[in-house]
Amino acid sequence: MILMKKIKLFIGLIGISFLTTGCWNYHELNDLAITTGIAIDFKEDKYVVSYMIANAKKNQGESNKQESSSVVYSGEGNSISLAYMDLNNKIPKIPYISHLEVLVISEDVAKKGVINIIDFLMRNPESRKEFYIVLSKDTEASTILQTLSPLESFPSQSIANNIKSNQSEQSTIIVSEYSEFVSKLLKQGIEPILSGIEIEGNEEEGKEQSSLESSTPSATTKIDKMGIFKDDKLVGWVGTNETIAINILNNKAGTVLLESKCDNEYMAATLSNVKTKTNINFNEDIPIVKLDIVAEGALVEINCKKNLEEISVIEQLGDEFSKSLKEMLTDTIQLVQKEYQSDILGYGNMIYKNNLKKWEKIKNKWEKEIFPNLEIEMQVKISLSSKGSFEQTLMEAKNEE
Repeated sequence: MILMKKIKLFIGLIGISFLTTGCWNYHELNDLAITTGIAIDFKEDKYVVSYMIANAKKNQGESNKQESSSVVYSGEGNSISLAYMDLNNKIPKIPYISHLEVLVISEDVAKKGVINIIDFLMRNPESRKEFYIVLSKDTEASTILQTLSPLESFPSQSIANNIKSNQSEQSTIIVSEYSEFVSKLLKQGIEPILSGIEIEGNEEEGKEQSSLESSTPSATTKIDKMGIFKDDKLVGWVGTNETIAINILNNKAGTVLLESKCDNEYMAATLSNVKTKTNINFNEDIPIVKLDIVAEGALVEINCKKNLEEISVIEQLGDEFSKSLKEMLTDTIQLVQKEYQSDILGYGNMIYKNNLKKWEKIKNKWEKEIFPNLEIEMQVKISLSSKGSFEQTLMEAKNEE
């Protein structure tokens, strides 16, 4: 609804401009097509650029209820610029991207490289550089942009809100704004990452306005998995656990739901105040990374028999959660080091910023030799500060009856 209010305010300003500056200025502003989302695909050896544009008639109450709040136009060409020119020839107004919420890049495009997309957007003076970027997985980027949401007027706004809520509540996605992504592309010793987005349900029905009439949408978009880049190219995907681990390692975790073994069953805790301190020392010219990770935990589920009244039991459970988290973090580090050889954790950049002389000596060997074999020492401590409303597990309480 925030974006809808912005658009209504913008349209209101058009009217004010008409009253204060004359007819020519009103027509100039009224000719703008407010673009809230952009999708970029690669089909049949051509780039396809799609713009999601707010339906001005709908937002001013001039259209019938059957019309969509947004319209998607597409153009194609051998380059991003030519595809945009083709797109521009189809739109009856001038595309205006200052209200852009999200850029969706297809998996195929990302594997080819995204530097041309970044270059195109950087040269657009209207781009505010504060929108989100996501990767479409197993579907076209334009289809993501056309999948309607019953909770938001614009699919682009639904995606943006999904990103915001998941980052703060679950740490299961990577939040990447355009400016941050570009910054990582340009910096030494760090590689960018992006969240993936896919469709669950019937893709074609999800585009239809009629799909919103049911309490169960025909299709929904889901933020899932994370894309790992090397230079400007997508080299692979990782799952939810790895995404959580990377947020923790980058000291960007919000709330984390962690499970661990409890005898032959499982238990779960929510982690908060997750803090990661990273220090890099040198043994001559060989860097050694030292990680110190602490968190507070609240027990939310336990399916084994434990007496939660005893402090020693609570401490033991905290140690088990610490062990599980350390294993998850270690596995993730090994994956990005050995399989992808992509320094998405930015250890090279830390050396560059804090010890430039050392970086100049090792930078040419960092990517292929040093980072894949980088020694990383880790300490993890989770303190269970809450055991819920019951002093005992229900299993223990039942056995005492």
